[in-house]
Amino acid sequence: MRSTVVRQLLEVHGADPRPESPGRRLLVIEPDDVGEILHSTAFQRTDFVRQLAGSGLLATDGPLWRERRRIMQPSFPVREPERHLESIDWAMPGFIDRLGCAVDEDRRLCLLDEMMRVISRIVYRAVFGVELRSDEDRVSKFQPMMDAVGAVHWSLVAPGGTVSAAALSQLQRTRSLADEEIAWIIQRRRGADVGVDDALGRLLSAQAEGRIDDEGIHDEVRSLVLAATETSANSLVWCLLLLEDHPEVIERIAPELAAGRGEAELDAVIWETLRLYPPVWANERQAVETAVQGDRTWEPGDRAVISAYRLHRDPRLWNDPDLFRPERFAASSEGRWKPPHRFAYMPFGAGPHLCIGRNLALLEMRRILREIISGFRVEFESPGEIEPILGIVMRPSAPVSVRLRRR
Repeated sequence: MRSTVVRQLLEVHGADPRPESPGRRLLVIEPDDVGEILHSTAFQRTDFVRQLAGSGLLATDGPLWRERRRIMQPSFPVREPERHLESIDWAMPGFIDRLGCAVDEDRRLCLLDEMMRVISRIVYRAVFGVELRSDEDRVSKFQPMMDAVGAVHWSLVAPGGTVSAAALSQLQRTRSLADEEIAWIIQRRRGADVGVDDALGRLLSAQAEGRIDDEGIHDEVRSLVLAATETSANSLVWCLLLLEDHPEVIERIAPELAAGRGEAELDAVIWETLRLYPPVWANERQAVETAVQGDRTWEPGDRAVISAYRLHRDPRLWNDPDLFRPERFAASSEGRWKPPHRFAYMPFGAGPHLCIGRNLALLEMRRILREIISGFRVEFESPGEIEPILGIVMRPSAPVSVRLRRR
């Protein structure tokens, strides 16, 4: 069975990181405390996140966050979970053709690269109103920035870790490269003869009304790319790796999916993957005023480390927490599945800052997995050597090389 233990993360969470230093980073392990912090006005997003993403949805609080959310929320309607299905349907033929060509040529694929390509095509079209060719790989222009962000993020939460001047300089250089791609996206969207139903269209419309400036639009595009591409792509890879470890699951659901059924079973697989490998494994909230929580007093500058990974594997909350058991997400006789605690399961965050694009992420994961599982057999090369490593997201430690066979 694949190891599901991330050694570095367990080291971080074995005790409070840096408990005596100024601006302490303290681990929060009680779900009740997590909920209290996420809803408290005494805690805000950290200054570090603002350095990475600018003043976008990922990094802001208060009136600015509410205004930006009001601008973009209509393009991610909560009550229309299939709003972006048309963009996903548009991207699928090119994706399936690429997989089919690899089969016909008996050619290896980098699975993560293919997931990033199809996810970016969906996101660019659904969120930014920009169409990419099936062989176009533009989101890779953000990859150096994502890697640099991940390195700095880990240095901040690791015991005894420090952020070097070289790492910060690398972050600034890679962010400048990413900003060139953001400018290209905005230029393409300004020239597109489409409506304003995508998020970028609404941002540009808001700019015409004087509600946001150029810098604000750049910040929001950067935030949306960070939140919407690498997270879903890595989750798809983890899902297929888990199914590789559990062939009985894939053999059970593949015929159902091919017949147009099996939605509940596929959703259970996705939810269990997100439990074991939450894309955003940890985030922080920074105290902006003194706050008392049980026997712990938070002073301004203290940072609460909230780890979805830690909560999702807490044996007090989950039976066999390190095992892949999709059936735990099956509906009961009492109705829909419910988590053991409101804040025990948070793959898309929780509280007021719940991920704006969660419905899009789930919809694209369902469709992509259905196409792969029902149409192809995935043969991994050296799957046992692949372990999770920690960056801005939880990602595979090595290139995930596969060969595909048609079912």
